[in-house]
Amino acid sequence: MTPKSETQQLAEELRQLVSHFVRNVRVGTATVRTSQYETLDLLESHQSLSIAELARLRGVKHQSMRLVINELESQGLVLRQKSAQDARAQVIVLSDCARAHLVTAREQRTEWIAARINASLEQSDRDDLQKGLAALRKLL
Repeated sequence: MTPKSETQQLAEELRQLVSHFVRNVRVGTATVRTSQYETLDLLESHQSLSIAELARLRGVKHQSMRLVINELESQGLVLRQKSAQDARAQVIVLSDCARAHLVTAREQRTEWIAARINASLEQSDRDDLQKGLAALRKLL
């Protein structure tokens, strides 16, 4: 077995830290991810999608996605509309309630992160964090 290169080690540490950080934020703010929230996020970024498209994007079976959509619909978080491209087909869209819920969850996570930054980081650490964020943006 060959030893990991310095770049591979850096990549692995970054992956682990980002995963751990995201989990901590979600647990700390009680905004833990579920299949429902992942589906809502997809709908927010794509505006409207069919159940088949949602299933493909999430990597699940059509039947599983149908169950998720039925539950979200019963909670008033999604609506079914006729497709603009095919009047026989339906697409799923977010309700105003779901949009508000997503905004609130993001605000909670941002506030939690800001509180951790204020409590844990000196100015030099904040400067380093800014540099790290710039590097992450380049990776994207």
